[in-house]
Amino acid sequence: MTLPVVEFGLARPLPVEVTEVTLPFWEGLAAGRFLVPRCAGCRRLSFPPRRICPGCHGRGFDWVAVSGRGALYAVTKVHGSPPVYGILSPVRVAVVDLEEGIRLVTRLLPDGSDPLPDSPVQLVVTRHPDGFHYAARVSGEPAQASPKTPTAAPR
Repeated sequence: MTLPVVEFGLARPLPVEVTEVTLPFWEGLAAGRFLVPRCAGCRRLSFPPRRICPGCHGRGFDWVAVSGRGALYAVTKVHGSPPVYGILSPVRVAVVDLEEGIRLVTRLLPDGSDPLPDSPVQLVVTRHPDGFHYAARVSGEPAQASPKTPTAAPR
């Protein structure tokens, strides 16, 4: 599935670290797809990309595109941020449960609303002069319920 693209005239506030582990993710994002690793052993989806499966400790992965549709689990507005974020502050940071069962943290793009937990959201690709990143925005289309519990990393 190809995600919507949002154009930003500003460079990304911080550089991304592209490694052999994360390269497929960033290449997918540049092509408009949100790719996540799927363990070859237990078939668990996980994010962010890592060398070892958090479920079975396997080391083999393939990559699958997710829909980007999800529900807002939590959101907060950060008013005090480092100067590198400049005009991007304040920023809303969201915890999103994707319909495929992945929980992730991302920026929630402003839209003038104050979304509540369980509000539908859609991941988007943000295109910057120096590359790509991702964020979420409130969507009118509810996510499909996932039969799985979100696969957030343990705290």
